[in-house]
Amino acid sequence: MAKALLLLPASRKHLCLIMLRLKHQSYDEIINQSHENKHSNVEINIVVKAYFWASRTIKKCHCLPRSIALYQKLKALGYPVEHKFGVSKHDQSLAAHAWVEYQNKPLNESPDLKLKFKVLEKI
Repeated sequence: MAKALLLLPASRKHLCLIMLRLKHQSYDEIINQSHENKHSNVEINIVVKAYFWASRTIKKCHCLPRSIALYQKLKALGYPVEHKFGVSKHDQSLAAHAWVEYQNKPLNESPDLKLKFKVLEKI
């Protein structure tokens, strides 16, 4: 847990940057940008926790900027992660969600995430 706390300030800064970029750039431009890797050999669970806690310190930090920032960081660390989008419809309401997967498992998400959301495939 202490290692994740050390990453918290940099994680928060990265999330704020992604939120700003989402106002001015397309998803494809942002997702393909590289993220500086100041830490090497960091365990994936430490990074996931740091970004989770950092997102809780930012007002209106929704799933899209949170997942893009986590995706960029883990890619920079060399993890083969995937960025996913899903949709869900209940009655007349439509919901969407974005997340990061590692080895086909959603990171920092409920175990039934893939039952709740239909994953959108890239065209």
